[in-house]
Amino acid sequence: MCSYNSSDVNSSEENPPRLNSQDSKQRDKGLVDGHLINAVCLRDTSFEQRIMALGCGEVVLPCDVVENAGALEAHSARYVLLLENNRIQLAPKDKSMGNPVVVDFSSGTIGFRGRQNVRQELLVKAVFGRDKKSVPNVLDVTGGLGRDSFILACAGCNVTTLERSPLVFLLLSDGLYRAAADIELQPVIQHIDLHFCDAVKADNLALDSSFYDVVYMDPMFPERTKSALVKKEMRVFRDVVGEDMDVNQLFEQARNVARKKVIVKRPRKSAFIQDKKPTYSVEGRSSRFDVYQM
Repeated sequence: MCSYNSSDVNSSEENPPRLNSQDSKQRDKGLVDGHLINAVCLRDTSFEQRIMALGCGEVVLPCDVVENAGALEAHSARYVLLLENNRIQLAPKDKSMGNPVVVDFSSGTIGFRGRQNVRQELLVKAVFGRDKKSVPNVLDVTGGLGRDSFILACAGCNVTTLERSPLVFLLLSDGLYRAAADIELQPVIQHIDLHFCDAVKADNLALDSSFYDVVYMDPMFPERTKSALVKKEMRVFRDVVGEDMDVNQLFEQARNVARKKVIVKRPRKSAFIQDKKPTYSVEGRSSRFDVYQM
Protein backbone atom coordinates (compact mmCIF):
# COMPACT_ATOMS: atom_id res chain seq x y z
CA MET A 1 0.00 0.00 0.00
CA CYS A 2 2.74 2.49 0.92
CA SER A 3 6.51 2.47 0.89
CA TYR A 4 9.12 4.15 3.04
CA ASN A 5 11.94 6.08 1.40
CA SER A 6 14.43 7.52 3.86
CA SER A 7 17.26 8.41 1.50
CA ASP A 8 16.39 12.10 1.33
CA VAL A 9 15.16 12.93 4.81
CA ASN A 10 16.97 10.74 7.32
CA SER A 11 20.46 9.83 8.44
CA SER A 12 23.00 7.32 7.20
CA GLU A 13 22.79 3.54 7.43
CA GLU A 14 25.43 3.52 10.15
CA ASN A 15 23.09 5.46 12.44
CA PRO A 16 19.54 4.78 11.23
CA PRO A 17 16.73 6.83 12.80
CA ARG A 18 14.38 5.06 15.18
CA LEU A 19 11.07 6.06 16.65
CA ASN A 20 12.06 4.83 20.09
CA SER A 21 15.55 6.30 20.27
CA GLN A 22 16.43 7.41 23.80
CA ASP A 23 18.25 10.52 22.57
CA SER A 24 15.51 11.57 20.14
CA LYS A 25 14.78 14.83 21.96
CA GLN A 26 18.28 16.23 21.55
CA ARG A 27 18.75 14.90 18.01
CA ASP A 28 15.39 16.18 16.77
CA LYS A 29 16.00 19.66 18.11
CA GLY A 30 19.00 19.80 15.83
CA LEU A 31 17.08 18.56 12.83
CA VAL A 32 13.91 20.61 12.69
CA ASP A 33 12.73 24.16 13.24
CA GLY A 34 10.75 25.45 16.20
CA HIS A 35 7.36 24.56 14.73
CA LEU A 36 7.63 20.87 15.47
CA ILE A 37 8.62 21.27 19.09
CA ASN A 38 4.97 22.14 19.80
CA ALA A 39 3.94 18.48 19.55
CA VAL A 40 4.47 15.49 21.82
CA CYS A 41 3.85 11.84 20.96
CA LEU A 42 2.17 9.43 23.36
CA ARG A 43 4.17 6.33 22.44
CA ASP A 44 2.31 3.67 24.35
CA THR A 45 2.02 0.00 23.41
CA SER A 46 -0.92 0.47 21.06
CA PHE A 47 0.86 3.29 19.22
CA GLU A 48 3.99 1.17 18.82
CA GLN A 49 1.97 -1.73 17.48
CA ARG A 50 0.29 0.48 14.91
CA ILE A 51 3.59 2.01 13.80
CA MET A 52 5.03 -1.44 13.21
CA ALA A 53 1.91 -2.52 11.31
CA LEU A 54 2.38 0.51 9.04
CA GLY A 55 5.99 -0.43 8.40
CA CYS A 56 7.05 2.96 9.75
CA GLY A 57 9.25 1.83 12.61
CA GLU A 58 12.22 3.84 11.31
CA VAL A 59 10.43 7.16 10.96
CA VAL A 60 11.86 9.78 13.31
CA LEU A 61 9.16 11.88 14.95
CA PRO A 62 10.55 15.41 15.36
CA CYS A 63 8.96 15.96 18.74
CA ASP A 64 9.24 14.80 22.33
CA VAL A 65 8.02 11.31 23.19
CA VAL A 66 6.27 10.17 26.39
CA GLU A 67 5.08 6.70 27.35
CA ASN A 68 2.13 7.28 29.66
CA ALA A 69 -0.81 9.59 30.30
CA GLY A 70 0.77 11.14 33.38
CA ALA A 71 3.84 12.31 31.49
CA LEU A 72 1.61 13.51 28.67
CA GLU A 73 -0.47 15.66 31.01
CA ALA A 74 2.63 17.25 32.48
CA HIS A 75 4.15 18.07 29.09
CA SER A 76 3.94 21.66 27.85
CA ALA A 77 3.35 20.88 24.15
CA ARG A 78 0.19 22.30 22.61
CA TYR A 79 -0.49 19.26 20.43
CA VAL A 80 -0.51 15.51 21.00
CA LEU A 81 0.13 12.74 18.48
CA LEU A 82 -1.52 9.55 19.68
CA LEU A 83 -3.56 6.51 18.74
CA GLU A 84 -7.17 6.91 19.86
CA ASN A 85 -10.33 5.21 18.60
CA ASN A 86 -8.09 3.07 16.38
CA ARG A 87 -6.78 6.14 14.53
CA ILE A 88 -3.51 8.02 14.72
CA GLN A 89 -4.44 11.64 15.26
CA LEU A 90 -2.93 15.01 16.03
CA ALA A 91 -5.02 16.65 18.73
CA PRO A 92 -4.71 20.08 20.35
CA LYS A 93 -4.55 19.86 24.12
CA ASP A 94 -6.93 22.78 24.29
CA LYS A 95 -10.15 21.36 22.84
CA SER A 96 -11.41 24.84 22.04
CA MET A 97 -8.83 24.92 19.24
CA GLY A 98 -10.81 22.35 17.28
CA ASN A 99 -11.12 18.65 16.63
CA PRO A 100 -8.16 16.30 16.17
CA VAL A 101 -6.56 16.16 12.74
CA VAL A 102 -7.03 12.65 11.37
CA VAL A 103 -7.03 11.05 7.92
CA ASP A 104 -10.29 9.24 7.24
CA PHE A 105 -11.27 8.44 3.65
CA SER A 106 -14.47 6.60 4.54
CA SER A 107 -16.49 9.40 6.13
CA GLY A 108 -16.87 13.14 6.31
CA THR A 109 -16.48 15.53 3.40
CA ILE A 110 -13.74 13.58 1.64
CA GLY A 111 -15.72 10.33 1.89
CA PHE A 112 -18.75 12.06 0.40
CA ARG A 113 -16.73 13.60 -2.43
CA GLY A 114 -15.17 10.25 -3.25
CA ARG A 115 -18.61 8.73 -3.75
CA GLN A 116 -19.78 11.45 -6.14
CA ASN A 117 -18.92 11.96 -9.81
CA VAL A 118 -15.30 12.93 -9.26
CA ARG A 119 -14.91 13.91 -12.90
CA GLN A 120 -16.65 17.14 -11.87
CA GLU A 121 -13.90 17.94 -9.38
CA LEU A 122 -11.83 20.94 -10.50
CA LEU A 123 -8.56 19.12 -9.85
CA VAL A 124 -9.67 16.17 -11.96
CA LYS A 125 -10.65 18.53 -14.79
CA ALA A 126 -7.22 20.16 -14.58
CA VAL A 127 -5.42 16.81 -14.66
CA PHE A 128 -7.39 15.23 -17.51
CA GLY A 129 -7.98 18.33 -19.59
CA ARG A 130 -9.68 17.44 -22.86
CA ASP A 131 -8.33 13.90 -22.82
CA LYS A 132 -11.08 11.89 -21.14
CA LYS A 133 -9.86 8.42 -22.11
CA SER A 134 -6.22 8.02 -21.09
CA VAL A 135 -5.29 7.36 -17.46
CA PRO A 136 -2.47 9.69 -16.40
CA ASN A 137 0.26 8.84 -13.96
CA VAL A 138 0.30 11.63 -11.38
CA LEU A 139 3.01 12.64 -8.93
CA ASP A 140 1.60 14.50 -5.93
CA VAL A 141 4.65 16.14 -4.38
CA THR A 142 2.76 17.67 -1.43
CA GLY A 143 0.79 14.74 -0.06
CA GLY A 144 -0.48 16.38 3.11
CA LEU A 145 -3.60 14.60 4.36
CA GLY A 146 -3.98 12.79 1.05
CA ARG A 147 -7.31 14.28 -0.01
CA ASP A 148 -6.20 15.33 -3.49
CA SER A 149 -4.42 12.04 -4.08
CA PHE A 150 -7.58 10.23 -3.01
CA ILE A 151 -9.80 12.21 -5.39
CA LEU A 152 -7.41 11.55 -8.27
CA ALA A 153 -7.32 7.84 -7.42
CA CYS A 154 -11.13 7.82 -7.39
CA ALA A 155 -10.95 9.23 -10.92
CA GLY A 156 -8.78 6.28 -11.96
CA CYS A 157 -5.37 7.98 -11.90
CA ASN A 158 -2.28 6.15 -10.75
CA VAL A 159 -0.93 8.42 -8.01
CA THR A 160 2.50 8.49 -6.41
CA THR A 161 2.28 10.62 -3.29
CA LEU A 162 5.27 12.19 -1.56
CA GLU A 163 5.19 13.62 1.96
CA ARG A 164 8.26 14.95 3.73
CA SER A 165 6.89 15.72 7.18
CA PRO A 166 7.27 12.57 9.30
CA LEU A 167 4.30 13.56 11.43
CA VAL A 168 1.99 14.11 8.46
CA PHE A 169 3.38 11.00 6.78
CA LEU A 170 2.28 8.90 9.75
CA LEU A 171 -1.20 10.43 9.72
CA LEU A 172 -1.56 9.69 6.01
CA SER A 173 -0.05 6.21 6.27
CA ASP A 174 -2.53 5.36 8.99
CA GLY A 175 -5.44 6.68 6.94
CA LEU A 176 -4.43 4.53 3.97
CA TYR A 177 -3.88 1.54 6.24
CA ARG A 178 -7.42 1.74 7.58
CA ALA A 179 -8.90 2.48 4.16
CA ALA A 180 -7.22 -0.62 2.74
CA ALA A 181 -9.29 -2.70 5.17
CA ASP A 182 -12.51 -1.23 3.74
CA ILE A 183 -13.81 -3.39 0.89
CA GLU A 184 -15.37 -0.40 -0.88
CA LEU A 185 -12.17 1.65 -0.70
CA GLN A 186 -9.65 -1.07 -1.55
CA PRO A 187 -9.86 -0.55 -5.34
CA VAL A 188 -9.17 3.16 -4.86
CA ILE A 189 -6.36 2.84 -2.34
CA GLN A 190 -4.52 0.43 -4.63
CA HIS A 191 -3.95 3.37 -6.97
CA ILE A 192 -2.02 5.35 -4.32
CA ASP A 193 1.67 4.70 -3.67
CA LEU A 194 2.87 6.72 -0.66
CA HIS A 195 6.53 7.59 -0.07
CA PHE A 196 8.25 9.38 2.79
CA CYS A 197 10.33 11.71 0.67
CA ASP A 198 11.32 15.37 0.25
CA ALA A 199 10.54 16.16 -3.38
CA VAL A 200 12.90 19.16 -3.39
CA LYS A 201 15.91 17.04 -2.43
CA ALA A 202 14.89 13.77 -4.02
CA ASP A 203 17.03 12.24 -6.74
CA ASN A 204 15.72 8.72 -7.07
CA LEU A 205 13.19 6.52 -8.84
CA ALA A 206 10.31 8.35 -7.16
CA LEU A 207 11.06 11.27 -9.50
CA ASP A 208 11.59 9.35 -12.75
CA SER A 209 10.82 12.00 -15.37
CA SER A 210 9.88 9.37 -17.95
CA PHE A 211 6.99 8.08 -15.84
CA TYR A 212 4.83 10.98 -14.64
CA ASP A 213 2.43 12.68 -17.02
CA VAL A 214 1.35 15.22 -14.42
CA VAL A 215 3.05 16.66 -11.35
CA TYR A 216 0.67 18.24 -8.84
CA MET A 217 1.58 20.53 -5.96
CA ASP A 218 -0.50 22.22 -3.28
CA PRO A 219 2.13 24.02 -1.20
CA MET A 220 1.42 25.73 2.09
CA PHE A 221 2.43 29.26 1.24
CA PRO A 222 3.56 31.71 3.93
CA GLU A 223 0.61 33.38 5.64
CA ARG A 224 -0.21 36.80 4.20
CA THR A 225 -3.62 37.63 5.69
CA LYS A 226 -5.73 36.52 8.62
CA SER A 227 -8.13 34.88 6.16
CA ALA A 228 -5.48 32.23 5.52
CA LEU A 229 -6.26 30.78 8.94
CA VAL A 230 -9.99 30.36 8.64
CA LYS A 231 -9.92 26.60 9.12
CA LYS A 232 -8.82 25.40 12.54
CA GLU A 233 -7.16 22.43 10.86
CA MET A 234 -4.90 24.82 8.97
CA ARG A 235 -4.00 26.53 12.24
CA VAL A 236 -2.76 23.22 13.56
CA PHE A 237 -0.71 22.59 10.44
CA ARG A 238 0.91 26.00 10.41
CA ASP A 239 1.67 25.81 14.12
CA VAL A 240 3.04 22.27 14.11
CA VAL A 241 4.34 21.60 10.60
CA GLY A 242 5.18 25.06 9.32
CA GLU A 243 5.08 26.45 5.79
CA ASP A 244 6.68 25.44 2.50
CA MET A 245 9.37 28.10 2.27
CA ASP A 246 11.06 26.33 -0.66
CA VAL A 247 8.04 26.47 -2.96
CA ASN A 248 10.07 27.93 -5.84
CA GLN A 249 12.52 25.03 -5.75
CA LEU A 250 9.60 22.62 -5.57
CA PHE A 251 8.06 24.22 -8.66
CA GLU A 252 11.31 23.90 -10.61
CA GLN A 253 11.63 20.26 -9.58
CA ALA A 254 8.07 19.64 -10.74
CA ARG A 255 8.79 21.21 -14.13
CA ASN A 256 11.84 19.00 -14.54
CA VAL A 257 9.84 15.84 -13.85
CA ALA A 258 6.48 16.32 -15.55
CA ARG A 259 6.05 14.92 -19.06
CA LYS A 260 2.88 16.84 -19.93
CA LYS A 261 1.88 19.36 -17.28
CA VAL A 262 2.46 20.81 -13.83
CA ILE A 263 -0.59 21.81 -11.80
CA VAL A 264 -0.32 24.24 -8.88
CA LYS A 265 -3.21 24.85 -6.49
CA ARG A 266 -3.51 28.45 -5.36
CA PRO A 267 -6.01 30.70 -3.57
CA ARG A 268 -8.24 32.12 -6.30
CA LYS A 269 -7.09 35.74 -6.04
CA SER A 270 -3.41 35.10 -5.31
CA ALA A 271 -0.47 35.75 -7.63
CA PHE A 272 0.95 33.11 -9.93
CA ILE A 273 3.84 31.11 -8.60
CA GLN A 274 7.12 32.85 -9.54
CA ASP A 275 4.86 35.31 -11.38
CA LYS A 276 4.74 32.80 -14.23
CA LYS A 277 1.47 32.92 -16.12
CA PRO A 278 0.05 29.39 -16.57
CA THR A 279 -1.16 27.96 -19.85
CA TYR A 280 -4.65 28.14 -18.36
CA SER A 281 -6.41 27.92 -15.00
CA VAL A 282 -9.38 26.00 -13.69
CA GLU A 283 -11.09 28.25 -11.15
CA GLY A 284 -13.48 27.62 -8.29
CA ARG A 285 -15.04 29.91 -5.71
CA SER A 286 -12.08 30.01 -3.34
CA SER A 287 -9.20 28.36 -5.17
CA ARG A 288 -7.86 27.71 -8.63
CA PHE A 289 -5.62 25.18 -10.36
CA ASP A 290 -2.94 26.73 -12.56
CA VAL A 291 -1.94 24.40 -15.39
CA TYR A 292 1.54 24.71 -16.92
CA GLN A 293 1.82 22.58 -20.04
CA MET A 294 5.29 21.31 -20.86
